[in-house]
Amino acid sequence: MFPSDPSETIPESEPSGAQRKSRSEASVLGFVVLWSADEPAFLGAWLPVASSGKHILGRGPSSGVGEPARVVAVRQRPDGNHPLPAFMSPSLSKIQLTVQAQAPEALIVENVGRRRLFVNGQQLENSELRVGDVVDIGAQLTLLCAVRPPYWERSLAALHPFGEPDAHGFVGESPAAWRVRSELRFAASRVGHVLILGASGTGKELVAQAVHRESKLAGPLVARNAATLPESLIDAELFGNAKGYPNPGMAERKGMIGASDGGTLFLDEFADLPAGAQAHVLRVLDGGQYHRLGEDKARHSQFRLVAATNRSESTLRADVLARFDFRIATPELAQRREDIPLIALQLLRSLILDNRDLHARFFSAAGAPRLSEGFARRLVQRAYGANVRELRQLLWRALATSTGSELEWPEAEGAPAPPASGSPTEDYSLEQLKRALDANNGSLEKTWRALGLANRHVLNRLLRKYGLSVTKTHRRD
Repeated sequence: MFPSDPSETIPESEPSGAQRKSRSEASVLGFVVLWSADEPAFLGAWLPVASSGKHILGRGPSSGVGEPARVVAVRQRPDGNHPLPAFMSPSLSKIQLTVQAQAPEALIVENVGRRRLFVNGQQLENSELRVGDVVDIGAQLTLLCAVRPPYWERSLAALHPFGEPDAHGFVGESPAAWRVRSELRFAASRVGHVLILGASGTGKELVAQAVHRESKLAGPLVARNAATLPESLIDAELFGNAKGYPNPGMAERKGMIGASDGGTLFLDEFADLPAGAQAHVLRVLDGGQYHRLGEDKARHSQFRLVAATNRSESTLRADVLARFDFRIATPELAQRREDIPLIALQLLRSLILDNRDLHARFFSAAGAPRLSEGFARRLVQRAYGANVRELRQLLWRALATSTGSELEWPEAEGAPAPPASGSPTEDYSLEQLKRALDANNGSLEKTWRALGLANRHVLNRLLRKYGLSVTKTHRRD
């Protein structure tokens, strides 16, 4: 997977045919709206900044001739960019910021309005922004500096109301979120076993349920955490046993493979199965044939295995790994920071669903939560070891410790450290990097985008940092 020959060069580009656009055309710097106190409909909107000239970010439409072009907010989705009306919040100046792209990696901003400008929590009058920097305009508007393609590739997944959970409960409007939706839809509509890779709290179980649902299989979804299977009973749990075996009076059991005939068997923490147990499933994965313990006759189960693990692919037996036709990688929150406020909003709604007092206290009449100054910035700059699970716990603490009518940052959390290199998304471990390369078949182009990095050069720096050389023919067969 990772050749040891240091003489191999890391390609700076990966052309995929004559139709591929140049790098400058393939990505655009801009802002994602993390929070808008007066206009919550802008949450998750994309504000692309053209690569030439100075632009204005502020209230209202352009006044006409002689004024620089205004940054226009869009809801970016696979079916196109849907323009939103101009910001109309009375809290913003008509000309709040001037913005200019300093290609290919920076935006130059200058504050000319009446609201204070904060960059990563520090008050400034002007700044050079890098991908991952967070901008607060007073307590009104919070923006994340990001890079995106000007238009997304069309997705196989169905559209849902912007910012809301999709039909499977998955929340997010980032490129990483839409990649997961497209990949699971592609895998679900075809025959083959599926391996889901991702850290704890990234939604692997949601994806497994979605694959089963999208498959439209007539049989059931049988789910089990493989880590909870006693080693001495793994075969009996998987394949079942004949009546009276191994002890007289033992009841006949179908086993999980028999029970999932015509449907899906979901095994979470699949890599926790001992290597010997993994070997026992090879035959049934190939053709569906298996034997119950204590029986001579072969049985057959037409099932799909969906396995999930938070470990690297390398922890699985190679012959077992080869049986998975499809791999889906669930991104960590660090890889899709622009989705964190959208996820937090849905979590808050669920947490206070049955509590009218909390809803009246922390939500406006329009249904938007009231956040204290800097709350949204801290949400996206914080590291989440357990991802959505940890985010949920943080919101519970905020609800429990806030003293006013705004959601306040829990004091015990402290202040997040500012990005060390202007981009918090560059701080990936070796394991995270390997997992991203695995999920994207070794494609550097797909990997730097999936990780939310500024460009391919940042990925190359990470590869050099860990001494990795990657060929274009990354192992996935």
